[in-house]
Amino acid sequence: MNLTVRQMFIVAIAATSSIFTGAYAQIKTSVDSAYIYPYEKTKYVPPVDKTLLIVGQSLSKINEYRAFTNDNNNPAGWSAYWAVTEFSGFKGPWTTSSGDTQDHHFLVKKFDNMVLHSAMWMVGKWEIAKKTSEGQYDNVIQKYARWAKKTDRPVYLRLGYEFDGPHNELEPREYIKAFRHIVDVIRKEGVENVAFVWHSYASTPYKNYALSEWYPGDDYVDWVAISVFFQPYDDIFNHKETNDVINFAKEKKKPVMIAEANPVNGIDKDDPKVWNGWFVDFFSFCYNKNIKAIAFINENWPRMNISGIGGWKDARLYNNAEVAEKWLIETRKDRYLKQSPELYQELGYRRKK
Repeated sequence: MNLTVRQMFIVAIAATSSIFTGAYAQIKTSVDSAYIYPYEKTKYVPPVDKTLLIVGQSLSKINEYRAFTNDNNNPAGWSAYWAVTEFSGFKGPWTTSSGDTQDHHFLVKKFDNMVLHSAMWMVGKWEIAKKTSEGQYDNVIQKYARWAKKTDRPVYLRLGYEFDGPHNELEPREYIKAFRHIVDVIRKEGVENVAFVWHSYASTPYKNYALSEWYPGDDYVDWVAISVFFQPYDDIFNHKETNDVINFAKEKKKPVMIAEANPVNGIDKDDPKVWNGWFVDFFSFCYNKNIKAIAFINENWPRMNISGIGGWKDARLYNNAEVAEKWLIETRKDRYLKQSPELYQELGYRRKK
C-alpha cells in the first residue's frame, strides 16, 4: 500500500466513531492549579485553557503530515531548523548534514495565519558558542533578524536548543554569553515579533551542571522549553530533570513549551500498546503541568544521519491506525490552537500589514 492510499485510509478511520474509547479515556485532563500562574516578561502565550500545537521537523514530514490530516486541520505552527553559522533555508530549501530538508521560506510563503517554530543550532563543540559571542556570526544573525521581522507573524526562536545536553558540550558561561549576544543583535535590528525560547534537554545534564547555571536571565528569556522523548515510557510525572525545568519555569513565571517530542521506541502498525505506552502519559502530563505549547516531531528516525540516536525507530503518527485516530481526536479539541484567522489575536500579536 503506498503512502497516499494509506493516509487516505487513516483519514477515513478518523472520521468514524471511535472504537478505542477505553484507551482514549485514559488521558487525564485535570490541571494542577500550582502550574497556573501569571506570566512575566514574555510574549505570544495562548489564552487560559489553550495550548499551541506545532508539528515538524523536516519539510518532507510536514508535507506527509498535511496529507495525513487531509490538509484541513493544520496546526498553529510548523518547526524548522537552521544553524548560527550560515544563513541557509531562508531563500529556498536547504539539505542539512542529517539528510533532511529545511525551508523557512516555503513555510512562511505557503501558510498564513500560522506561527513559526524556529530552532537555531549552536553548540560548544568547535568553539561555535565562543565564536558566536565574539561576533563572528553577526552577519548571519542580522540576516535572520531582518528576515524574521518581514514574516509579520510570531516566531518562537530556540537558541542553542538542548543547551544542557551532553551531546552539545556547551559550557554554561559560554552559552549565556552567546545567548545574550544573539538576543542583543536581533533586538538592535528592531525585531519585535520574536519570542526567545530557552530549551533544556530535560535529562542528565552536561557535566552535571545545575540548571540555573545556564540561565541567561529573565530579560532575555520569554519561554522555557523541554524535550520529551523517553520520559513517558517511564513515569514522566516523577522524572527529576523534567520536573526541575518545569518548576524552574514556574519560579521565573515563564510559560512552558515542549519543544521536541516523539515516541522514539517507534509507532509500529501492529502494536496495540503504543498509544497507552507513550501518548496517554504524554498528554496527561501536558494537561497537568499546564503546558502552553507542544511541538511534535513526526519522524522516521532510522533515515536520519544523526549521531547518538541509534535504536530510535520510525515514529510517524500514521503508521498505526489507532494512534492516528487518537491523535486526531485529541488535537482537534478546541484546547489546541491551530491555523486560523483568529490565531494571532489569541496570541496577542498585531500584524504590521
